Amino acid sequence: MKNEGKVLVCITIQRNSKRLIEKGAALARAHQSQLHILHIEKGMSIFQNPDSATLLEDLFKYGKELGGEVHFISDQQIAHRIVSFIREMGVTNVVLGETMRGKLFKLLKKDISSYISSEAKDLEVLIIEPVNKLQESLGHTSSDIAYSEK
Repeated sequence: MKNEGKVLVCITIQRNSKRLIEKGAALARAHQSQLHILHIEKGMSIFQNPDSATLLEDLFKYGKELGGEVHFISDQQIAHRIVSFIREMGVTNVVLGETMRGKLFKLLKKDISSYISSEAKDLEVLIIEPVNKLQESLGHTSSDIAYSEK
């Protein structure tokens, strides 16, 4: 593998995050890039629910199985920390879920893909919609659709 780029998958503690990791792994393979999986927890709230810690561990294990390097960071300013991580690691592609996009929109009062793109130039941002939302909007069960913003 040439490791010409770095793909970052930002996950939340949800089962749907497996889809994001899969998409990120496929993108990393296609671009012969490194795969990084990142979860940023606001404060230490993960320890309030034992199921959250178990699910996060499962997601990280899955990411490692697909060749990814996993990162867990605790920070109060999630969006800013993602941008810092992108800069520090030299990330070239970011994969976000629609849920993450919505949460960060509330924090930033603007679209996360626009924010990340404006803060980290020459970065490709992919937003992966939840399966249920895709099924409703397209009238079928395809879970293989995503759109790209630059």
